[in-house]
Amino acid sequence: MFFRAIARPLLASWFIYGGIESVLTPERRAERAEPVVKPLLVEAGLEDVKVTDMVKVHGAATIAAASILALSRTPKTAGFALAGLAAVTVAAGRPFWREEDEEVRLRERERFMMNLSLFGATVLAATAGHGSKHKDRAKAKKIKAHDKALAAKVSKNEQKIARNQKALSKKRGK
Repeated sequence: MFFRAIARPLLASWFIYGGIESVLTPERRAERAEPVVKPLLVEAGLEDVKVTDMVKVHGAATIAAASILALSRTPKTAGFALAGLAAVTVAAGRPFWREEDEEVRLRERERFMMNLSLFGATVLAATAGHGSKHKDRAKAKKIKAHDKALAAKVSKNEQKIARNQKALSKKRGK
C-alpha cells in the first residue's frame, strides 16, 4: 500500500513535467512529430490544424491525466488515459528510423525505448489491482458498516416495541 501510494505520484511526475514542456514550448516536439503527424492530419482532412497545437493539446491532456494518477483519484482510468497518450508519444515522438546520422539515430532510439518503458509503466498502473489484504480490509469495513446500520435499525424497532408495550399497559391499567 505504501509503495503504491508513492509510486503513482513518482510515475506521474515525469508526465506532468513533459506535459508542461509541451504546453509552454511545443515547437521542438512538434518538429520531431511533424513527419508522422502531418500526413495523418492531411489524410483526416484537417490540413488547417497545426502540429504545435496538437502537441499543446496532448500536453494539457497529459497534465490532467497524470495529476489524477498522482492524486490516486481514479488511478485505473488515469492510467489508461496516460497509456493512450504515451502510445501517441511512442508512435510520433521519436521516429528514430527516419534519422540519417547514426549517432542521432542511436540517441533517438534510446529515447524511444524510454518512452516505450513509460508506456509499459502506465499500462501497469492502469491494471494493477489491490492486494488481498486491502480487499479483505475493505470487505470487513463494509460488513462492519452493514452490521452497525442493522443494529441501529434493530435498536429503533426495540424502542418502538417498548413504547407500544408501555402505551398498551397504560390503556389496560385504566
